[in-house]
Amino acid sequence: MKIVRYPIDEIADNIAESFSQQSFFSSKNFMQLWQSIGGNPVYWTVEENDTIIGLLPGVEFGVSKLKRFQSMPDGCYAKFLLSNNIKQDASNALLDAIGDFGYIKTYIYDYFKSFTKYEKFDTFHCSTSVVDISDPNWEPPDKKLQSEIRKAERENVTIETFDSSVHFDKFLSLMKQTEKRHNRKPKYQDVFFEKLAELAQTDNRIKWYWCEHDGDAVCSHINFIENNMVVNWQVYYDKKYSFLKANQKSLFDMAKSLSAQNITYLNLGASPIDTESLKEYKEKWGGKEYKYTCLSKESIIGKIV
Repeated sequence: MKIVRYPIDEIADNIAESFSQQSFFSSKNFMQLWQSIGGNPVYWTVEENDTIIGLLPGVEFGVSKLKRFQSMPDGCYAKFLLSNNIKQDASNALLDAIGDFGYIKTYIYDYFKSFTKYEKFDTFHCSTSVVDISDPNWEPPDKKLQSEIRKAERENVTIETFDSSVHFDKFLSLMKQTEKRHNRKPKYQDVFFEKLAELAQTDNRIKWYWCEHDGDAVCSHINFIENNMVVNWQVYYDKKYSFLKANQKSLFDMAKSLSAQNITYLNLGASPIDTESLKEYKEKWGGKEYKYTCLSKESIIGKIV
């Protein structure tokens, strides 16, 4: 058994595809999105008799001896993908190899509990808010939230699939307006969303919804399906249209639609520290805290930069 790191262009498409069917976050096309913002996607693999029997996706940032590694970036979790003939110690051997590689910073978000030994890493607590939507009769338990969804329905608020040929310029304005309201610079360059919109046309694991009112952008919800879970990944909205309750209707309509397609969980994401109102909002949807282990390692240089 040996551990091999492959830049994304050096692994055969058929091998990457065979594993990526287990995980949207591990798919080659999704990983290549990060190239648009300076990332270098790689696969860390476990091989036996020249056959890949296990694989972990990730993205490197930086150059030369100043590389950082994330699996995966920005709320997209790591998953160690296995073939049928995997050995018990393979995942831990892979983790040791990543720890020894020389990254100045390494972060692995082990949502799926792929690893059991962390000797080369520090660990810290991570959590997110997850809603069980498996019941065909599911609806959010909060009565006020139910009322807001009904209000949006009465007022014929329309949630549609995002069409980049029609909506893209309005989306960019909405995204930048939302980030400015939160006193943040946009996290992603325009080209990232261009590539994501292109991928959404061919990969139905991207669920991107859009709402307008009198020609103005109201909200945009970008969601990813990972196995039996949908992740509510990025939400942008114009606060002046809050009275329409389009955010609530978008999330509800998606949950009901995907529940009928055997999607079991709605992941509402982690809440930043000191955002009690956001945590309470997620609880109104029926969100329960899901805890998992996150791994980190920083070199001396990594602690400085």
